[in-house]
Amino acid sequence: MKMLKHLKIYSIVFVVFFSLIASLFPSASAVKVGQGQLKMEFDSAAAQQIVEPLGSPIYIPIKVSYLVSGVFAPFVAKLFSSRGIPVMIELSIEDAPKWCTAVITPGVISTDVSTSYRSANATLVISVNENAPAFMQSKVRIKMHARPLQGFLFEVGEVEFSDEVPFTPGYSPVISFTTPQGNFKEISPGSTAKFNINIENLGNAKTEVTFKILSHPKGWSPNIISAVVLGAKNLGEETTMTVPFVVQPPYNFGYHNERQSFQVSLTPAYYRDPTLVGREYVLTFVVQNRGFSLPGFEITFVFLAIIIAMYISRRKNL
Repeated sequence: MKMLKHLKIYSIVFVVFFSLIASLFPSASAVKVGQGQLKMEFDSAAAQQIVEPLGSPIYIPIKVSYLVSGVFAPFVAKLFSSRGIPVMIELSIEDAPKWCTAVITPGVISTDVSTSYRSANATLVISVNENAPAFMQSKVRIKMHARPLQGFLFEVGEVEFSDEVPFTPGYSPVISFTTPQGNFKEISPGSTAKFNINIENLGNAKTEVTFKILSHPKGWSPNIISAVVLGAKNLGEETTMTVPFVVQPPYNFGYHNERQSFQVSLTPAYYRDPTLVGREYVLTFVVQNRGFSLPGFEITFVFLAIIIAMYISRRKNL
């Protein structure tokens, strides 16, 4: 115990001695008498939030901790603490996906100098755009840099440390569509009106688009496929498809001059989970049925006309 007491006294004298020397020779090189250490923790519950593409960002609290290690660490820490000198730690984003925007605030924090971990808080803000792959876990790497602590002829060395925070982008159910041949057609009885609908998946995952005919006038026969699946551009898949919408007007004997409108809904949803549904889009088509239609047994009249013609021709020849 007596030797340990003497050792502590000698250590204090050593620090004081170097402090005095440094005051007389400020240009002298410093001796490293301690080394900083860093670690980081983050709020796991906050990091499990889904980041909606082009939506609101998520905020993840993080805690950065620092301590000094080394033989003379207790005396160095006490010296800096007694003078109220903190360690300054710079925070920055070292790496993030190109479709992600990550910001850490504040950019510089400080903690007390101690041989046990002392912590300071910051916040990581993450947002993603429409190119983020849906439900694929990604990471943001945070870089921490503790500046060196300068004393008289001694210093605590700087330290750098990096750690990762995971996050998961959500699904963006967005599609675009066009009708290159227009939304109006005039046809004659017995003909068929055909409209082509060009669809493109602008979302960030494979998407199923369902179709539903919302209006069905009596006597008319509209028809469209029930659903199609479109790939995602960010996965290198085919994102476009052409879907026909076909309308058959009524075919009754007599003259027709009828106009009917039809509404077709398009609803995108996540291919693996149909409960993740986007907004419903509604298209309106108009068909004009104009012309004269026979009762359906025209062929009988043709044969009858041929027979009558042949009979008349035979009678003339007689």
